[in-house]
Amino acid sequence: MKKIISLLFLICFCTLLFAQTSADILLPGLEAYSREDWDAAILYFKKISASKSTATDDALYWLIMSEMSAGDYKSALSDSNIFLTKYKDSKRTSDINYQKGRALYQLKQYDDSIKQLYAFVKDYPDHKLTSSALYWIAEALFNTKNYERAALFYTTIVDEYKDSPKYEASFYRLSLIKQKEREEELLELLKVTHEESLRAAEEYEKKSQKYEQAILAYQNRIKELEAQLNK
Repeated sequence: MKKIISLLFLICFCTLLFAQTSADILLPGLEAYSREDWDAAILYFKKISASKSTATDDALYWLIMSEMSAGDYKSALSDSNIFLTKYKDSKRTSDINYQKGRALYQLKQYDDSIKQLYAFVKDYPDHKLTSSALYWIAEALFNTKNYERAALFYTTIVDEYKDSPKYEASFYRLSLIKQKEREEELLELLKVTHEESLRAAEEYEKKSQKYEQAILAYQNRIKELEAQLNK
């Protein structure tokens, strides 16, 4: 019995020690991240992620977050794929799914970004980043000039996520879309008015030509009659 208790104590102690050690290992990188020293953070997290003895899902997560902050979206996408393959059951999986979708958006792979972020929203409807995912879907649609569908997602954020950090940006985008719709309506009206003006001008030109031809014919007829009277 004493041996069992001793063994359990040893396991618990080792677990706590490992957890403390793992957290300590991350500290230099997290300090660089907090200073927004992205290059230093990337270098550090990449180093510990490459070693079997220090590689963890947290280390790779912070590497991806550092790459996203530094604008290195290609590396962030690559490391996101590695994370989702290597750490499927991690508590960070949902966050990485979101970051992958955002990286795809920044790389202008809009169709893939929409698919990735839509899957994220479907799998994690109550996630704290759900409204942000909806926003980036809308932005991808907006950038491909699919304004009608984009408006649906912006409207969802404005109506259902009033506390979202993307609320004001979504409201602004909706205003832009409405303005574009008004501009298109005005251009269409001007186009119709222009076409009608051209038709009216053409008809006037035809009538003028017919009138001139009639006057000419009338003048020629008068000359003929005058010639006959003078005979």
